[in-house]
Amino acid sequence: MKLDILSEQKEQQLLHYFCLISSNYRYDLAIGYSRNFFGKAMVTSIQTGKMVLLCQEDTYEDHHWAEKLGIEKEDIPEFQEFFSLVLQQRPFQEQY
Repeated sequence: MKLDILSEQKEQQLLHYFCLISSNYRYDLAIGYSRNFFGKAMVTSIQTGKMVLLCQEDTYEDHHWAEKLGIEKEDIPEFQEFFSLVLQQRPFQEQY
């Protein structure tokens, strides 16, 4: 094998799946929490296959996450409210 493994960790992850419907669009998201993300959640759009790391404070920077997650511009305020509810609890402490 020509790859060197620098690190490997196994953990029980908290993972939530959400199917959300706005007036015109459907969104399927998986939100995972890990000790490796420094207090942020791994939010993955099942439709786009793209992932961003988010905490509640990041939701105000919609240019960082909306396009990657496939969120339509008209739905951004609703997602900011949604994320403020689901990302408010930090299940793990920051590592550094």
